Amino acid sequence: MERRDLLTTFTGSALLLSAGCLSNSSQSRVCDAVEITRASVSVDYGCGAGPLRSGSVEGQAGDCNEELILEMVDEDETIEEVPFETNHGRWSIGFGEGPGQVRTIPSPGDKRVRIRGPESDILASEQLTVSHYLDAPTVNVWRPEFEPKTVSVGEDVTVIFSIATFGAGTAFTATLLVDGEAVETRDGRVDSGVDCQHASGPEYEFSYTFEEPGEHELAGRIAVDGSSKEGETRSIGTVTVTQ
Repeated sequence: MERRDLLTTFTGSALLLSAGCLSNSSQSRVCDAVEITRASVSVDYGCGAGPLRSGSVEGQAGDCNEELILEMVDEDETIEEVPFETNHGRWSIGFGEGPGQVRTIPSPGDKRVRIRGPESDILASEQLTVSHYLDAPTVNVWRPEFEPKTVSVGEDVTVIFSIATFGAGTAFTATLLVDGEAVETRDGRVDSGVDCQHASGPEYEFSYTFEEPGEHELAGRIAVDGSSKEGETRSIGTVTVTQ
């Protein structure tokens, strides 16, 4: 082989090698454009259904067309991996039970999601905001009852109801209302958890004497201390007061 042919062959090979490196480098740079634009999940509880999730992890991938992996991380430990296709644009992975979804039910507290590339390199990382029912206090009036149903003016009616919790432990105020007006209050506290079959909170007994005849509406209200919400109000029934 002549020297000119040798130089041509060597130079051509070098150009091909250089082009290959540039192509790989370009692909790497393109996939480096992967980002997470949203990462949030809400975990509620339904009696008979258990924890209910809604939310998603979403992002964009520029011109990247690779199978990537979404990782859910809890205290630096990967607890789930979900492969997905970027398809040259925006992507979204929901929380649920179906294929291609995040099946993990997050516990309270913030987690982290990461996107790994084909070479297992981390392309994006973002905090996962978890809105969890065990982080928020929700208390309800539980199985209220009263007696007697009919009284005379000057006689008492006894009202009893318990407290059920469906979230974080909290202090609360229990109130008896007559015709929409608060007539007696009690303070209490419940631990965190979910009450579907029974009440974990205390039972309260209220007594009220009616001075006016007619039909009077009874209701119980639970308000969480320090909350701006009015609290749950539940109708208990109607008392008939005779002269």
